[in-house]
Amino acid sequence: MPPDQRKELGQFFTGIPLGRVLAHLAVDGKTNSIFDPMAGSGDLLDAAHEAAIAHGAVLQRLDGLEVDVATAAICEKRLHRVCDPQDTTPHVVSGDAFSPATLESIARGGYDLVITNPPYVRYQSLNGRGDKVRRGLSAIVDQRLSGSAQEVWRALSNGYSGLADLSIPAWLLSALLVRPGGRLALVVPATWRSRAYADVIRYLLLRCFALELIVEDTQPGWFSDALVRTHLIVARRLPEDRAAEKLSIRASFPDALWVQVAPEAASSESLVGNAFPGHRSEAAFAEWCGKPKRPDVPGITFRAFSLEDEWRALRTQAAGRSWMKALEQSAPDLPLFAERSDAAASVPEALRDDLPEAFDGQVLCALDEAGVRVGQGLRTGCNRFFYLKLVEMNEDGTSWVETDPALDGRLLAVPTAALQPVLHRQADLEAWCKGLLPATRVLDLRSMVLPEDMDGLRSAVAHEFLPDGRLPAVMPEELAAYVREAGKTPFGSGERAQPIAALSAVKTNVRSARGGALPRFWYMLPDFMPRHLPQAFVPRIIHETPRVYANTQPAILIDANFSTFWTERKGWTPAGLAAFLNSSWCRAVMEATGTPLGGGALKLEAVHLRRMPVPHLAPETVKDLNNAGECAQDGESRRRIDRIVLRALLSGDPDDTEIDAFAERLNERRAAMGAGRQRGAA
Repeated sequence: MPPDQRKELGQFFTGIPLGRVLAHLAVDGKTNSIFDPMAGSGDLLDAAHEAAIAHGAVLQRLDGLEVDVATAAICEKRLHRVCDPQDTTPHVVSGDAFSPATLESIARGGYDLVITNPPYVRYQSLNGRGDKVRRGLSAIVDQRLSGSAQEVWRALSNGYSGLADLSIPAWLLSALLVRPGGRLALVVPATWRSRAYADVIRYLLLRCFALELIVEDTQPGWFSDALVRTHLIVARRLPEDRAAEKLSIRASFPDALWVQVAPEAASSESLVGNAFPGHRSEAAFAEWCGKPKRPDVPGITFRAFSLEDEWRALRTQAAGRSWMKALEQSAPDLPLFAERSDAAASVPEALRDDLPEAFDGQVLCALDEAGVRVGQGLRTGCNRFFYLKLVEMNEDGTSWVETDPALDGRLLAVPTAALQPVLHRQADLEAWCKGLLPATRVLDLRSMVLPEDMDGLRSAVAHEFLPDGRLPAVMPEELAAYVREAGKTPFGSGERAQPIAALSAVKTNVRSARGGALPRFWYMLPDFMPRHLPQAFVPRIIHETPRVYANTQPAILIDANFSTFWTERKGWTPAGLAAFLNSSWCRAVMEATGTPLGGGALKLEAVHLRRMPVPHLAPETVKDLNNAGECAQDGESRRRIDRIVLRALLSGDPDDTEIDAFAERLNERRAAMGAGRQRGAA
């Protein structure tokens, strides 16, 4: 299949080795009907059929649905070959899974097992299909569900974020096709617990399912080209009366099992073949997961996953969402629906074993609630135009810059006032920390226009009654020629190539005159915001240990390759904020909450950082951190910072020895987590 089509449809197939692991975890002797609504070429259905035979199950239905006609034909032909003539006849439908008409031939009462690998297609790539998907899903909910189940799925299908990728509605669809008592088995990226738009999925699993098992790969992962780790999820759908019960009044939440499978567990024949030698490795692994006491096996570790803590964290994070309010309407005194949630921020699971007895979780709040805002650095929409390389600054107020190779890599004279330094890449950090400005410059034309745009400006001034003194200058001819040519230069591949001025992320620069403001043209970036000129920042992709950098004063522009921090409350200095965020507590939390990537790196997005649990800090404590941040960052100053931050987390006036021991445990755990994600990356 052409790469563009694979990306558009989200078709990255599971493969039989991974399919066998998931199938044996999900299939049992009572599995009579199996369905894959995103079947692809049939890997998971093939594996599930094989597991059903091994478990002695009598299959009555083996159904699949696939959007691509040619792939659906391959899937059906394959399943007919693997199924015995006396066995059930496989049934594969080609069509849109989010069309009610396509699902007419699908079992009305649901399936014992719905097993699938939901397609991951970013919302930007849906090309307008997002609204159609939502409408189709809502219609299917109304047709196939009733009572409290319909209420839950309707709220979630109508309420999930418009920024969600296609896997979110695909997950909701797959889950509603599971009959009560049946199982849902999924192959998903690990980001399902860290993306804000996936909170609907976390809620669905808690409300309508008993989450039984999460299996996680380690570096290098099961998908060699995947950017993030992979999770296998197995959950059993609850009876209707149990799912009708709101989570806010549910009495108990049983723990799930979280299993981590390292490469050393695999053999040449099976992903768990070394841990469980023999001809039935996957079945033996499934049996091991089901035991109350599990013997040690090579390459596999496990822990309990607290669903009560999962609900507590989700309740805090999603309290303001419309779907949460609709589904968890309760007494007004519950903190969930107070104007401001007083629930303490949740400590990441990976750090809970390292907390001392004196740890006071009630002092925690999310970083955003502590007055520290988090965002992403500058996105221009087309760096190849807006980013230039400084070659030489001239005494006449101009500078020689080099354009991007895609725009001929020419030397160009530009007014120095139209060039803003920007920290673009991590490679620039070492020199920048030594006081050297990076060579990259942002072409900032907010105060300059093309000659042909000046008449429009004057017209806007007359119409809006703006003073002539606010008019931008006319660009020098050499710069104007470059802007005109660049605006017509196509970017992209094939039929999707578009001139820079027509790129979707650049077109938003255009604005007509309004509210006393002048019009803006495609070559004019919007005004820079605090997230572009932050007090501190951290790389979004961490290869070793998370480290936050204090910005200069005055601040330099920071690129979108970095997550950025700034405060709206007075009191913090850039050095003090960076010192706080570089404390042993914050760095350990960053390591525990970021998303490990396929190559062993850690991704730190704003959504992770806003949720960071940090202590409420009094103004006097902030002053102490500001002073500590101004000192050279040696071992003694780092201990001083840790004592300030960790003392705020502990009750009973702990001494320095106790605090230092806590910091050491946090650093050891952070190092172990970092080594774990990097294992095998070389």
